[in-house]
Amino acid sequence: PWGQCVGECGPSGLQSRSVWCVHGDSWVTHISNCNPEEEPASQQNCFKICSWHRELYEWETTEWDQCILVPYPHTGVKSKTSECVTAQRGLQHRQVNCVHKNNRSITSQEICDHFTPRPAEEQSCLVPCPQDCIVSEFSPWSMCSKNCGKHLQHRTRFVISPSLYGGSDCPNLTEWRPCAFYGFCSFGEEEHVYSLKVGPWSECRLPHLKEISFSGRTMLDFGSDSGERSTFKQESHLSQERFDRWDTEIGYQTRQVQCMRSDGKSALLSICTQDNMPLHYRSCIMPKDCEVSEWGDWTSCSKTCQLGGTVLGLRSRRRIVKRMAIGERKPCPELEETEACNIGRQSPCLGKKNENPSGGKCFRYIWKMSPWKDNKRTVWCQRSDGTNVTGGNR
Repeated sequence: PWGQCVGECGPSGLQSRSVWCVHGDSWVTHISNCNPEEEPASQQNCFKICSWHRELYEWETTEWDQCILVPYPHTGVKSKTSECVTAQRGLQHRQVNCVHKNNRSITSQEICDHFTPRPAEEQSCLVPCPQDCIVSEFSPWSMCSKNCGKHLQHRTRFVISPSLYGGSDCPNLTEWRPCAFYGFCSFGEEEHVYSLKVGPWSECRLPHLKEISFSGRTMLDFGSDSGERSTFKQESHLSQERFDRWDTEIGYQTRQVQCMRSDGKSALLSICTQDNMPLHYRSCIMPKDCEVSEWGDWTSCSKTCQLGGTVLGLRSRRRIVKRMAIGERKPCPELEETEACNIGRQSPCLGKKNENPSGGKCFRYIWKMSPWKDNKRTVWCQRSDGTNVTGGNR
């Protein structure tokens, strides 16, 4: 193992370890018997931690992720809803990093761990019991056509309540069967070929609660953008649930599934026979924009240099993430910005006396970040005129 880090405080430390040559039978032999090109390093640079580093580094944690169900530990096939009474056991995770207090750059976790214990990366949580999809009874069978050719009759049912929190998906909403009557076609009459046409999924949306109540029940509208409307019933207490800003909202998506004739005309869906009819309704997670707090107060002005009798410094302010973006929505903006400030008369700048390297202009500075890619992203400081001051990978 590596020895203790010695030398100057910071990244200029040095640590060593012993390296020796071992025979295949696990006894030590002369080092010349081993390939020198494969010899491991016996020294490496290290970060020597000193007591004053406590003031420079701290633990930084992200918000907790969504609560995920823990797999059921026992064997055997059981109904998910029958096992749950009030809630289910789950786990949620977050990222924990050791960062520099000034620029929030990520560094070795050993530094922070030297002073304070590492915060937990996961914790237990509760997920509401799964709710299976509830559908209505089937409608009566449709009438059989008396035209020539073979025909099908169908019946339909509707979604009363969508599946939530890992409940069973909705079954097929349409059933069909061949008609007992077969009409023979005369010469010249054509039998068409039928095929399914499946459209794209709509955007995820929440059910619309109507202000109508019948016998303690609230009407729930799952209407689509195409103008088609279907009304279902749901217990009114579900509309009374309150969620805080971190809870995930469950919505629904729809898509059109049509039966098309070979001449381009639409036909009854029951005519297009298929073992697994595509679903035209499913639950989804509502996407949300990132939400940040208002800007905090400006920090006190830090002295940098004197310009013509006036001392120019820097000050900064921050804001925090109140809710991370969910799905393909607006990402979080910059969380820190810096600007020049005036703190009175102090010592002159280094270099030419009373010289302002920016030509007499004062700039503001903000941190800019690229999207994450391969567990890395680029972080740089940008001046208010668009000039990049510093940069690097994090």
